[in-house]
Amino acid sequence: MTIAHAQFESIHPFGDGNGRTGRALIGAILRRRGVTRNTVVPVGSGLLARRDDYFDALGSYRAGRLRALLEPMLRSAVAAAEEGRASVQRIKQFPRLWEEQAGARRGSTAALLIPAFFNDPVMSIADVERVAGRVSPKLYGAIASLEEAGIVQEITGRRRDRVWAASDLMAELDDLDRRIAAAMRQL
Repeated sequence: MTIAHAQFESIHPFGDGNGRTGRALIGAILRRRGVTRNTVVPVGSGLLARRDDYFDALGSYRAGRLRALLEPMLRSAVAAAEEGRASVQRIKQFPRLWEEQAGARRGSTAALLIPAFFNDPVMSIADVERVAGRVSPKLYGAIASLEEAGIVQEITGRRRDRVWAASDLMAELDDLDRRIAAAMRQL
């Protein structure tokens, strides 16, 4: 994983997005190798928390010193795994909490959308329509009730082609990133 990431970063094949793609490659390799099964460990968040050390380690790798890159990669993986575990436990509770918050009756469009936003936390109106299986005024009422309950938030500010995000889930991911950064500063 470390060598594949470093080689990708060294080749730098794209005009833009090499860093994001290279860090995403870490998660893809962990999944492919069976190290993780159901989640992506955000190792890149730890690397970016100590950006200067990370860039220095990449430079050392290019000069032939692999160990210099292994150390921050391992520290990042540990911090991300530990903090990620806590987030997973909180995230698992969201569907039940959202059902309580929304007070949606079983079989309603709002009740149908709750697990959809859990599985796909950012959805456009087209995505919501696909999940609901029909377009009706009830669909917009269901979205409005989820917004009022604080479960989703419209994030475009537009009247057309709107997009909603699962508020708690997005907040938890932001908090996870902050916790990983804090853990990396302590290492």
